[in-house]
Amino acid sequence: MSTQHLIPAHAHPLSQILENGYCVLDNFISPAAVLALAAEIDHLNQGDIMQAAKTGRASTKLQVSLRGDSIHWLDETHASEAQLAYFNQMEGLRCQLNQQLYLGLHSLECHLALYPIGSAYPKHLDRFQINGDSHLAQRQISCILYLNQDWLAQDGGYLRLHLNADGIAKLGVAHLDIAPIAGRLLVFLSDSFYHEVLPTHRARMSLTAWFLNRQSH
Repeated sequence: MSTQHLIPAHAHPLSQILENGYCVLDNFISPAAVLALAAEIDHLNQGDIMQAAKTGRASTKLQVSLRGDSIHWLDETHASEAQLAYFNQMEGLRCQLNQQLYLGLHSLECHLALYPIGSAYPKHLDRFQINGDSHLAQRQISCILYLNQDWLAQDGGYLRLHLNADGIAKLGVAHLDIAPIAGRLLVFLSDSFYHEVLPTHRARMSLTAWFLNRQSH
């Protein structure tokens, strides 16, 4: 069964992460910033600067075939105006998460992503399994910002968030399908939710980020 679940107007969004492990924030950045970021993806794609996305860590064998998107990693020190607006919002979100949920989030890594027509991303988990590398910073919170104007149900490309047993008990469904509409930010615990991108019938743009904890020494 597919459904789309948004945060009730009376509920504080971040409290939903504490309770459910995820939340959805609409209008996370301004419409102008959304349009500018989408234009950047289009420009990078036309200039053949986007690169085929891979799975795995740099220290392991990377796989391309599992994913259908192309990406471009962002660097805050060389950010455009629209990217800076995004980074400012994310810094505010990081502070709120740390203050309210005591997560100890320290840094952010993020990339622009483009899924061409017909592409998808199979079910996966964002937090890597690290053997013998406990000193490495790990992904704690996943944040996906969507940049797609006038997205329709027939366009596909939904993010399917697979719920854990507790979530199923609360909602009565095994997963949530979240539409990738412009300005929407999906936030969830990186180690708790398997998720996938369903096949898209239209070019699909997003900005994916992860908040990391501090490296231990």
